[in-house]
Amino acid sequence: MPDPPPYRVLTNAAQVRALPLTDAATPLPVRLRGVVTAINPKMSVFLQDDTGGTFFTQISTNDFGLAPLDDILVEGFTHVGLFMSGIRGAKVRKLGRAELPPPVPVTYDDLLSGRYHYQRVQITGIVRAVTFHVLRMSPTLTLALGPRKIEVEIVVPGVTNLPPLVDARIRIAGLAAGYINARHQLQSPQVLVSRLEDLQIEFKPPREPFEGPLVPATSLMNFDPAGASGHRVRVRGVVTHQQPGQAVFLRDGPDGLAVRTKQASAAKPGDILEAAGFPAMGRFSAYLEDAAFRIVGHTFPPTPILTSVEEVMRGTNDANLVTLEGKVLDVIESKAEAVLVVGDGNTAFRARLPRKPPSLRNGSGVLLSGVCLVQDSTSDTGSRFRANPLEMELLLRSPDDIAIIARPPAWSPYRFAAAAGILLGVSLIAGVWVVLLRRRVAEQAEVIHNKVQREAALEERHRMAREFHDTLAQSFSGLGFQLDALKARLSDTDKPAHAQLDIARQMVQYGQEDFRRSLMNLRAQELERGGLEEALPELARQITAGTGIELRCNIQHLDHALSETVETNLLRISQESLANATRHGRPGHIELSLTSDHEGVQLRIADNGVGFDAEQTSQTVNGHFGLRGIYERAQQIDARVELRSEPNRGTTITVTVPF
Repeated sequence: MPDPPPYRVLTNAAQVRALPLTDAATPLPVRLRGVVTAINPKMSVFLQDDTGGTFFTQISTNDFGLAPLDDILVEGFTHVGLFMSGIRGAKVRKLGRAELPPPVPVTYDDLLSGRYHYQRVQITGIVRAVTFHVLRMSPTLTLALGPRKIEVEIVVPGVTNLPPLVDARIRIAGLAAGYINARHQLQSPQVLVSRLEDLQIEFKPPREPFEGPLVPATSLMNFDPAGASGHRVRVRGVVTHQQPGQAVFLRDGPDGLAVRTKQASAAKPGDILEAAGFPAMGRFSAYLEDAAFRIVGHTFPPTPILTSVEEVMRGTNDANLVTLEGKVLDVIESKAEAVLVVGDGNTAFRARLPRKPPSLRNGSGVLLSGVCLVQDSTSDTGSRFRANPLEMELLLRSPDDIAIIARPPAWSPYRFAAAAGILLGVSLIAGVWVVLLRRRVAEQAEVIHNKVQREAALEERHRMAREFHDTLAQSFSGLGFQLDALKARLSDTDKPAHAQLDIARQMVQYGQEDFRRSLMNLRAQELERGGLEEALPELARQITAGTGIELRCNIQHLDHALSETVETNLLRISQESLANATRHGRPGHIELSLTSDHEGVQLRIADNGVGFDAEQTSQTVNGHFGLRGIYERAQQIDARVELRSEPNRGTTITVTVPF
C-alpha cells in the first residue's frame, strides 16, 4: 500500500459521492463508518452512513465475512467507479450490528436521475413478470411503476423460488443501482433487494390469470371513473397472425387487438385464444403486454376486411386483418425481411414480409392482405382533442398475401405519343397538381426507405448484442466459476498458485465489465425511442437533473432526414459536452440548440460557467479525452467543430454537419 498523499481525509459518504471521477483517480485517503446495505459477491460492498451511500471494491475472494446490517469501519483510498467515486484498498473492521437506514420513497424519474444511487430506497408497483437467472442464481422481478418498468433483483443467497407475485402490488425496499455505459452514464435504473423481509405484498394477485371476467377489446383503456387499475385483464378472440415470441393478433368481434407476449407456443389463424395481460396504450390504440395465452378452441380463419388506405387513415382497423389495394413503389430486401413500399393516392406505406417476396416490378398494382398497424398519430387541427393516424404499415403473413392485379405498362412509341397528346390537353393547373402529388409520394417513399434501413441496422445491432450475451457473457461467467472451484481445491500452502488464480479472476472480472460496456454501446437506446429531435432534450434533462442548472432547449424540426451515423455521433457529442459543462463548468444555465438550413445541421451547446483557456487547450487536445472524443466523432461525419471559451466567460461548442 503506497503512503497516503498529503491530502485531507474523507470521513463520510457524502464527501466520497461529491468527488468527481477525474479527481477520484488521484488517491485520497478515506476513513468512514457505516452500515452494510448490500453485497455484490467478490465485486463490491455497499454501505451507508447518515450522509449517503457509497461502496468499496473487493479485489480477491475474501469478502470480509460481511452481511447486511453489519456496522463497519472502512479505511482506504478513493476509486473511480463505473458511475460514481468509491473506495479501493479497503481495510475493514466490524464493530457490531446496526439497523439499516430507513428507505426513501422514490419514483422512476428519481432513480433515473442518479441522485439516490447506491442508497436505500423504496418503490411500490405491480409485478409484471418473474424470471430466474441461472448464472446469477437469483430471481428478478419486472415491476411496473405507472407506465415505466424497472428490474428488481433479489440477491438473497439460497432463494430459488417466490410466492405467486405476477399482478400483485408490492412494496420493495432495496439498494438503488443500475446499468452504466462506457461514458459513466446511467442508462437504466435497477433495485437490489438483500433481504426477503424488504419485499412486502400490499395486495395479492387478484385472481388466476384465466379466471377473471372477459373484457371486450373495445373497452380497454376506455374512461372509467375509478381510473385504470393497472392490473391484468382477460380477453378472447380469434387468431389472425402470430409473431412467435413477440406478439399474437386477435379479432374480437369486428375489432383487432395486439397481444404482446414472450410465450412461444404456436398459434395459427382460426385458433380461439384467451389472453391475460396488462392493458397499455400504443401509438394509436390500446394493446396487452406481458401477457400469457392459451388456446381454447378452433374455428374458420378470419377473412380480411376489404378496406382502403383512406379509410384506415381515419382511425379504423388498427391491429386488424385487412385487404388494401396499392401500387408498388419500391422493394427493399434484407436477411430478416422484405419491405414493400406501396403508394395509394397521396399516401405511401410499408408492407413487411418475413421472407422473400414474389417477383415484383415497380409500378405493379397489388392487392395486399395483412395486419394493419398504425405507427404514429397526430392531433386533428380541424377537431380539438381528436387523434388521427399519421402513418401505417401492414404485416404480411406469407407471399400468398400478395396478389398482383396489374402489371406495369409497357410503353410503346404509339402509346407514348397518345399519352403525350392527352397530357398536352390537360390544363396547367391539373399538371401542377400531378407534379406536386408525385413529389409528395416520392418524399414519403424516401422517408420510409431511410426508416427501414435505420430499423434494419438497429435490429442487426440488437441481434449481435443478444448473441454476444448468450455466448461470450456466459463463457465469462463459466470461466469465473471454474477459477473459483479450482482455487477451492488448492491447498492453503500453495501461495504462488493462489496468487496466480487471483490475477486470473481479476482479468475475468475486468473482461466482464468491458464486455458489458460494449454490449450497452451496441444499443442506441435514446434513438430507439425517437429521432435526434426527441432524444436530445430528454438526454439533456437526464444529465442536468438534480444539479440546479437551468436548461434551455431550442430544438427545431429538421427538414432533411439524417443518417443513423450522423444522429448517433451528434447525440454522443452532446452527451460529452453536457457532461463536461455539468461536472466542471459549474454554470447557472446551459443552452442546447439544434437548427438547420439549406446547407446543413448545426448543434450548439453553450454555458455561462467558469470556462477555460480554449487556445491553450486546443494546443494540447491529445491530453483531454473528452475534447478528443468530440473532435474524433465530428471527423467521422465530416463535421466542423468550433470551440470558444475564456476563463469566467463560459464555454460554447458548435458542431456543423453539411448535408
